[in-house]
Amino acid sequence: MRISMAVFPYLEPNLKSAKQLGVDDIVFNGVPVAPLDYATLRDEVEKLDRLGLRLTVVEGSLPMDEIVAGTDGRDRQIEHFQRVLAAMGRLGVEVLCYNFMPQIGNDAMVLRTTYEAPARGGAQTSAFRLTDATSAMAPDVQPRISGEAMWDHLEYFLKRVIPAAEDAGVKLAMHPDDPPIASICGLNRILSSVGAFDRLVAMSPSPANGITLCQGCFLEMGADLSDMIRRFGSRIHFVHFRDVAGVTGDFVETFPDDGPTDFIPVFETFKEIGCDGPIRVDHVPRLAIEAGANDGYGFLGHAYATGYLKGLLESVYGKPAKDRWRNVPAESRARAYTSTKV
Repeated sequence: MRISMAVFPYLEPNLKSAKQLGVDDIVFNGVPVAPLDYATLRDEVEKLDRLGLRLTVVEGSLPMDEIVAGTDGRDRQIEHFQRVLAAMGRLGVEVLCYNFMPQIGNDAMVLRTTYEAPARGGAQTSAFRLTDATSAMAPDVQPRISGEAMWDHLEYFLKRVIPAAEDAGVKLAMHPDDPPIASICGLNRILSSVGAFDRLVAMSPSPANGITLCQGCFLEMGADLSDMIRRFGSRIHFVHFRDVAGVTGDFVETFPDDGPTDFIPVFETFKEIGCDGPIRVDHVPRLAIEAGANDGYGFLGHAYATGYLKGLLESVYGKPAKDRWRNVPAESRARAYTSTKV
């Protein structure tokens, strides 16, 4: 598996730091804010290439509100989606991670009832409690649509974008609803159960039609991660790494080494099925030395969790060989190391 990183703030020192952490694959997560087209993606690919990085995943960057709602502008948004897939294919970007939750533009309705829950050492983390959810959390999204209508809209969408993804050589990776609850504040959500993902992959046999295995969301569903890995197998195109404590309607996000999940057998299962796609750290608690309000994407918290993830992977897969040392005599290795470029 290839460790990737969504970098916030999306600034060159942080991108360089990601490379220094041993990350090669970057997830473009809608920043900088700009219409996503070939020129924007080409600029990002070229910038990352200069830093020794590659753009591997586009995530959460496309407006889909009218696609989800099935309103008049959905064909225009689908055409944009198709153009982005073609641009990704030309530029060698492998995966497009998307979701089908109610949206405002490209702002998906990921909901938490607090971002100030206490984590280890007083760190701030996010949590969700259904009994605390209020209508104020969900802006006035119109129209309100039924779950079955959303499934019809998803099928309409997939019939038009899967051929474009196949032509481009790009993999589609559906992210679960977060939290995975079928209705919150009067808004229906359809990708909130294991059975829903069975229905999604059954809609098309194309290998391009796949999923993002967000470990936190599937844990919130009460699913066993190893079972999910075997169940969806080659349809897993992208993985989000995080842990949660609690149940579907009442959970808190933890540090990855401080939650209830034993990740060693999880990664042994990834190894068993031969999964070699990108994986990134998802939401993390905010560390005391980080400025600003917690949003789950503090760079230092991500750096810590990425190091932990690297350790987990090495525990299962072994430390990867560094070919650059293969023919370098021991007495020359210090000079060879300090002369290494990106």
